[in-house]
Amino acid sequence: MTDDRFTLDRRGFALGAGGLALGALAGGAARAALAPEPAISPAVRALYDKAIVIDALASPDTWNVPFPPPGEMTQQKLDNVRASGITAINLTVGKPGNLANTLHEIAAWLQHIDDHPDYFRLVKRHSDIAAAKAEKKLGIIFGFQGMGMIGEDLSLIDMFDGLWVKIMQLTYNDRNALGAGSSLPESEGLTPLGREAVARMNARGILVDTGHANPKTALDAVAASTRPITCSHTGSRAVFPSQRNQPDTVLRAVAEKGGVVGIYLMPFLGRDPVSASRALFVRHLRHALDICGEDHVGIGSDQSITPVDISPAYMDIVRKTAEARQKAGIGAPGEADSPVAVPDLNSARRMEIIAAEMDRAKYPPRVIEKVLGGNFDRLFREVWPA
Repeated sequence: MTDDRFTLDRRGFALGAGGLALGALAGGAARAALAPEPAISPAVRALYDKAIVIDALASPDTWNVPFPPPGEMTQQKLDNVRASGITAINLTVGKPGNLANTLHEIAAWLQHIDDHPDYFRLVKRHSDIAAAKAEKKLGIIFGFQGMGMIGEDLSLIDMFDGLWVKIMQLTYNDRNALGAGSSLPESEGLTPLGREAVARMNARGILVDTGHANPKTALDAVAASTRPITCSHTGSRAVFPSQRNQPDTVLRAVAEKGGVVGIYLMPFLGRDPVSASRALFVRHLRHALDICGEDHVGIGSDQSITPVDISPAYMDIVRKTAEARQKAGIGAPGEADSPVAVPDLNSARRMEIIAAEMDRAKYPPRVIEKVLGGNFDRLFREVWPA
């Protein structure tokens, strides 16, 4: 995010609780309330309350669109953190191409954690996740969405490891010195320097992430890595043909390496009819489970924990942000005409709603717990140093 808070990389998206302006999606100004959340059975509620719940891409703060401006950790945001039941999140602190801003953001989040010790726990090692669960806090895992900020200096990987960055996504949508993002031709892949970066991350126990990589870069990263990797937030291209969704070849390769694919709650899931929906999310999740198996799928929502308050003003900022991202060469098709959320999963308790949807789809409790966070928890244990 830029200093003036009009971001080109879709992070920093706060969005206060409230109704969804579904009328705004159709061009009207009328506000419409969010559809009622589904009933949660006592069995699902009990399962959720005891599960390790990990969102592989989320934030307690503003996210994706600077509306309202991010930065202040309000009581409303803290209340939503507590209400969410989420154990830990992968929080983006890396700004593609900007080393100084990345360091500033890490410092800012360390301050937030220090300021709110009853709500947050910094995840420095795998055991901090179980500790966060026991303490009823949110575990904050520092991660990058793109490594353009390191340029060609791989020693910065070591520096950021010392600052507790546990997950590093090789690229954003664009090209950097390590590889090609999702907007690039599929003939481009991981560079020789990118292979060196993967080896360095493996050696230090940093999780390699291909969340925004194009398919060839993702497949190259799987082949280059000696450890399991993640594709932290994506969808199934076989379900909806967006460049931000990965084909079955990538989903299968990540799983066969022992990694985990996270399914997001983004417009790239499709339209049902004018925005993504809970039903579309379940279709993507089911397809990923069919391809990857129950041990290799999780959730990386790419959302703020605080629900989105969609209004005409919000949708105007969505369009302007999408236009600026396209001009900068880092946008993806479908960003401008839909909320950056799934309306009927627009809740601080969205992970519990997903558990209820999986229960209704007849998935056994074992699989539900793995998808909610058990699979990512296992992956972190295998990759991070003890």
